[in-house]
Amino acid sequence: MKRVLCLLVGLIGSAAAGVTRGEIGGAQFMIAAPEKWQGKLVLIAHGYRPEGNPLDAEFDTKDEFAAPLLEKGWGIASTSYRRNGWIVEDALLDLKALRDHVVKEHGEVKRCLVIGSSMGGLIGTLAAEGALDRVDGVVAIGAYLGTEEREGFHEALTWQPKAPLIYLTNQDELEHPQRYRTKAGPEKTALWEVKRDGHCNTSDSERLQALLAVDAWADGTVPAKEKDGTVYPPVRESTAKKVDGGLEGKVTLASESWGNLSTGFVAADLTALGLKTGDKAVVSGSKGKLAVKVVGYRSDVAPGEGALYLTPNGWVAVVVNGGNAAKAIGVTTGDGVVLGKAGAQK
Repeated sequence: MKRVLCLLVGLIGSAAAGVTRGEIGGAQFMIAAPEKWQGKLVLIAHGYRPEGNPLDAEFDTKDEFAAPLLEKGWGIASTSYRRNGWIVEDALLDLKALRDHVVKEHGEVKRCLVIGSSMGGLIGTLAAEGALDRVDGVVAIGAYLGTEEREGFHEALTWQPKAPLIYLTNQDELEHPQRYRTKAGPEKTALWEVKRDGHCNTSDSERLQALLAVDAWADGTVPAKEKDGTVYPPVRESTAKKVDGGLEGKVTLASESWGNLSTGFVAADLTALGLKTGDKAVVSGSKGKLAVKVVGYRSDVAPGEGALYLTPNGWVAVVVNGGNAAKAIGVTTGDGVVLGKAGAQK
């Protein structure tokens, strides 16, 4: 079954980008293609999502990864895959079906690049090896190259990439990319280390930098094979409003898969509230309050506990380690939230 819904969104740069959503073989998809598409396509391969969660192919066309690509005349496409959970072989089929759909609806794909995170980094690596044909380059972010049972490396790996492959990896997750490069050799592989801890804890700018590098590599310009891939976040101005007990801001994105909250709060807001690493704070929504600890990354708190941290993009995130922050305080994308230091809110 194939179902398509087309929506026209606003201007991005000087080119209007058409956004198409639909379903192919049970997999949701989203495609953003500028009016004057140049034939370059980026396929997004997402990571593991819990079984039972809603299928989701959404991405932000206005973020600092997608917007510059659309301005260049590139197309971007994402699939939810046909199901959640551990899915590799069928995910590759869903990516192929999506690319075929782009060809049918938008014309020839002259260059196809894949960017994948976590399990999607494994899917991207397999794509670079030829499991997905006509792939010109891959960026694998925080790539987990093992099995579902976490025993050894995935049996489908050939260790022989055919397309250029850049691993963009946090400093505490280098083992799998390093092992792959050791076995596969450096000819078609590069490792860009991001100097911060976390899983796929990379910024839009870092991802864009790596993708543009692998695109240039496909043209013959070989990038640095080992590089510091860190791009430090810009200083962002506060848009928060002072209220009783703290500052009021917006939820810019509530993850449907995990319930993690991206907000419009910035570093200046934490400073204004006197919050620093290790401090306790409270985030309040329409249906509850969540106690959080200010940390460097979400895994710095115990399972079930709330965490608040500044993302590599320069925005404040609110999560529950192993839980759902959105449900805990009853908010969704666009809702208001109040952030305050513990003890300051009534």
